[in-house]
Amino acid sequence: MTQTATAPQETGFSDEPFGPSSRAICKVTNGNTCGSGTLVGKRNGKSLILTNAHVAGTRIGKTMRCYFPEIDRTITARVIMAGYSNRVMMDWAVLEAEEIVPLPHTKLRNEVPEGEHYTGGYPRCRGPYYQRLRTTRITHNGTVWRWQPVSIGGQSGSGVHSFANDLLYGLLTWSWGGDGAGQTCRSIWLQYANRAEIGFAKPADLVELNENRAADLEEGFFAEADITTLPIWDHLDDGDDDDDDGDGDSQPSPCPEFAAKVLKQAETMQREAADLAEIARKYQSCDDCEGGDDDQNDTGPLFGL
Repeated sequence: MTQTATAPQETGFSDEPFGPSSRAICKVTNGNTCGSGTLVGKRNGKSLILTNAHVAGTRIGKTMRCYFPEIDRTITARVIMAGYSNRVMMDWAVLEAEEIVPLPHTKLRNEVPEGEHYTGGYPRCRGPYYQRLRTTRITHNGTVWRWQPVSIGGQSGSGVHSFANDLLYGLLTWSWGGDGAGQTCRSIWLQYANRAEIGFAKPADLVELNENRAADLEEGFFAEADITTLPIWDHLDDGDDDDDDGDGDSQPSPCPEFAAKVLKQAETMQREAADLAEIARKYQSCDDCEGGDDDQNDTGPLFGL
């Protein structure tokens, strides 16, 4: 596709896609808010798109425009699920398009990322442009991911894909201390599986990559009442979800054993959080305790709103 603007070279952008998943990106425009999104699944004859809540908002049923450069079309989509918090690191939304988009749909992998990754989106609302990402650290029990180059405004909501299998391992969401940063899909799965606003405390220097946040953005976990599973997770794949005929009849296989395991893990983390909170209270009242720099603590407590 012919580009109309020069890619911002200072942050390592390219106008050449790196893998099949690059074809699945879109520009999400919600009023004065502009961000990015990725096709991640199909349901009931319609495509599903993953982006950030601070791009799409959290109001169920809210509609917005999604422009897909690969087919040069703008398609309307509405919010069907979202999670956002000002206090913990939770910021994602799932949109349902009005039809099946005839492009690759790349699912989410619930594992800690390894190896090389890439992303595509609309930095400064221009593009599409693509980046190779180099991991600098993965912290907070595998839920927060930092990389180079640093992320910039407009990239919010871009999926982060693996060169090894093109699956989506994270969601580009913030800039943090000179790094690009985002949630791993592991983090999104824990929040989705618990139907709750859980996550690690949001650092003060974590910056959302959007100057004009969605006007209808609220804190909380929001979902349509009929959503119990979404066909966007690779571990729920039944091996027959390509649905190239566009009838939307493919459905994921349930995985209760895996869900139970994840829920048990989340419960354990919450118990540990209570213990750590009690220790913190004791230290707050301790006049003789020695302080320390714990900014890089990777095993901090899990908070609930």
